[in-house]
Amino acid sequence: MKDFGKMSRRNFLKTTVSSTAGLLTGSVLGQSVINKTLCGGSGRKPNVIFMITDDQELDSFGFINRKALTPNIDRLASEGVYFSRAYATSSVCTPSRYTCLTGRYASRSKVDKFTNGITKEGQTWVHWNTDLAVIEDNVAKVLKANGYETGIVGKLHGFELAGHDKSLNRKSDAKNSEVIRALKADQEKFARGLKEHGFDDAAHLHRGNLGSGKSLPQELCQHAPEWTAQAAVNFIEQNKDKPFYLYYATTLLHGPDPLKSLKSDPRISEEGYLQKAPDVMPYRQSVLERCKKAGVPEELAPATWLDDSVGAIMKKLDELDLTKDTLVIYFNDHGAENGKGSLYEGGVRTPTIIRYPAKVKPRQCDELIGNIDFVPTIFGAADVIAPNEMMMDGLDLMPLLTGRTNETRDSVYCEIGYTRAVITKDWKYLAFRVPPSRQVSPEENLEAMKKAAKKSKKPALKINPEGRVTHIHRTPGGDGTELGNGLKRYKKNYFDADQLYNLKNDPGETTNLVNNPEYIQQLEMMKAELGKHLKAIPGTFAEFKVMQQ
Repeated sequence: MKDFGKMSRRNFLKTTVSSTAGLLTGSVLGQSVINKTLCGGSGRKPNVIFMITDDQELDSFGFINRKALTPNIDRLASEGVYFSRAYATSSVCTPSRYTCLTGRYASRSKVDKFTNGITKEGQTWVHWNTDLAVIEDNVAKVLKANGYETGIVGKLHGFELAGHDKSLNRKSDAKNSEVIRALKADQEKFARGLKEHGFDDAAHLHRGNLGSGKSLPQELCQHAPEWTAQAAVNFIEQNKDKPFYLYYATTLLHGPDPLKSLKSDPRISEEGYLQKAPDVMPYRQSVLERCKKAGVPEELAPATWLDDSVGAIMKKLDELDLTKDTLVIYFNDHGAENGKGSLYEGGVRTPTIIRYPAKVKPRQCDELIGNIDFVPTIFGAADVIAPNEMMMDGLDLMPLLTGRTNETRDSVYCEIGYTRAVITKDWKYLAFRVPPSRQVSPEENLEAMKKAAKKSKKPALKINPEGRVTHIHRTPGGDGTELGNGLKRYKKNYFDADQLYNLKNDPGETTNLVNNPEYIQQLEMMKAELGKHLKAIPGTFAEFKVMQQ
């Protein structure tokens, strides 16, 4: 196993890259099916497993800083390409997942709740509103049309689907036969809905964040990775003789408290209590025992629990002799270093691993990539050409992965709420523009904040005492995500309209260089680079892209 060494959070954010390629945006490709063999003589196209984790902090990657016990994730990194400069182009789960499924920026979403939120000025407003509409092309639909069996298990954040059974609520008895029947009916309903999105098989599904909404019995609001991993292993076993695509979305390490779930009944699932716990991962008590033996703090034990679920899938691939010919992409949905909901490094930069032993040699890569690149890369590996009408913004990384090129792009573009950012090898420029139609006076905002803070018992006034509009601003004073993350950690420059950071010297983004005359030229270059990206995607953005009269 290659040794990545001890990498602290600061060093992770300080890693830089060498990139000389020009800015490349997506192109519309012609539709065809090319039946070439890509699997080193196996006679079939590569399998694809896309693993997406949830709010996974750096401390939970053992190979990065040696704090957590994660031998299976470490193995993926040692056998694949670890990207130290990978970015989620949006910094909360729904838009990030939209991009992972489409290869498009979330501002291209066609779902009504997103398009209805576009401002009078034509500015898009990306947050948790960018579900994947049924009418849109996505990776599953295209791969299915090209002979792949497509499957999905786990968390469904980001899909346009029918809702839960309205008879269910927090107080429903999870052991009542009628409740169990309703829970299973929901699973079947979601599976039917996912067929419209291109998924042949869907099982063991979580509609969204555990504990969000009111349509699941309280006692079932627990993480159940064994239940999810069992569905993944079953799918792989059932499709071992044909190419498959599996979207594997774990609920870990998002809230509610994973450690509490780790100590709960392993028979709990979103279908109710199972007759017996799935026998696909090491038993839960062993997680705590192994961590204690390794000197790992108990609060990091959920990372090992997550790792065990990854191990269950890797073990099945090994048993079926599918490891060599399976492309695995491992991605955390966005940064989780107290920057969630912002475009600071703590919100958009996230470790990413791509393993494909038949074609890709292990190494660490410091080139700039984004989650817009995953779908084009999957198509590149499978030798599949997307339909003419399928717009993609990303790049096929296969040339980089296989060593045919050492270049990707000059910059990565990111978007959330009322902010846009562009990131290069050493620099970041962030623009915060609240359109006139969404501006609220401090007095009005403060009054609304007081009411909201009193109702929710969250200290909004302590963090945002001047009543200013925040980067996403779904609620007065800032969304809970903003309050506990970006607004709290980056408050020194948070409300500055223009922000320029030297990431090489200031990875924590503490010093805004906008008003430093020494960097006037750099600022103008970064603004121009942002303008290039904005020109290629929908929506206006203040002076950068004005609505045509």
